[in-house]
Amino acid sequence: MKLTFVTATLTSGGSERVMSIVANKMQERGYEVEIICLNDQIVFYPINDGIKITHVEIEAGTKSLPKKLWWFRKYIQKTQPDVVIAFMVSVYTVTLLALMGVDIPVISSVRNDPAYSNLRKKITRKILLPRSAHVVVQTQQIKQYFSKNIQKKTTVIYNPVNERVFQVKVDGLKVNGEERLNRIISVGRLYPQKDQKTMIEAFAKVSEKHPDWKLVIFGEGPERRALELLVERLKIKNKVLLPGKSENIIDELKKSKIFCLSSIYEGMSNALVEAICVGLPVVTTKVSGTEELIENGENGFIVDIGNKDTMAMAMTKLIEDENLRQQFAEKNKAQAVKFETNAIVNQWEDLVNSVVRLKVKG
Repeated sequence: MKLTFVTATLTSGGSERVMSIVANKMQERGYEVEIICLNDQIVFYPINDGIKITHVEIEAGTKSLPKKLWWFRKYIQKTQPDVVIAFMVSVYTVTLLALMGVDIPVISSVRNDPAYSNLRKKITRKILLPRSAHVVVQTQQIKQYFSKNIQKKTTVIYNPVNERVFQVKVDGLKVNGEERLNRIISVGRLYPQKDQKTMIEAFAKVSEKHPDWKLVIFGEGPERRALELLVERLKIKNKVLLPGKSENIIDELKKSKIFCLSSIYEGMSNALVEAICVGLPVVTTKVSGTEELIENGENGFIVDIGNKDTMAMAMTKLIEDENLRQQFAEKNKAQAVKFETNAIVNQWEDLVNSVVRLKVKG
């Protein structure tokens, strides 16, 4: 069976990471796999040698979207995959548009909370998403956002976690026998969506009482300068670190004592899942996915979006209570099995096969 995955890029990002994992595993299971990148030519995540990567801008010789989509349509008609799997709204909408009238099923993977899309994306999604053979979302909350007709052909599949988390042994407050550092870690692109501003302002309050703690935010993006200026203004330059991207996030999570997510919206945060599986207590905003993973006060704290005061209180409570951190860590580590790669890929494989069978019957 031939599968074609479609993405904007293969640069660092949650959607790209998940797609690369699923594509690699499906290829290892004997599927013929190709990845088509509509835009960027950089490949950040490891891709199996047996997977063909096609960059549309190179093959089509243009950056013009209409011309790229015309080339893409012709290419899919020529290669005839059994299923096309498109990740993210900007990709699956143009994929569905380009393949109108082409008898190849498209699985559309929704990667963010659709309630927070802009008006243009909402309109194009409403018009084009029903053309999908099937839809994959990451949380029940997102599934319930859609119409009953879309829900009938929607499946919730969690993101697979980096397999290295299963090598992490949590023993009380130690990880693999080593003490964690007095630091709160966050991972995410430096974008307005992630609202690291609120997190930094919350930590500034915490730092007054706990000057031996640090906040480390891994990621890169257009908000970097604004966040750096905020750190300088709050006089916590040596307490808040912005080291950029890391290819060893699991190691960085292992060194930390608390994970924080300050997003305004998410699909389901990959970084949050990895933190849970490593066995970190969590402070997170109330975004899609968190209430499926975090029971407030049992394995983490859920705070209102944009509320620096309640976030600071939650951080402080965990800093000051080792027993609570240990309790949260052990409960979170126990959830890791839900995100084991093969279990997630099994769900994708079952879905792909059911879509192909449905096409044959149809």
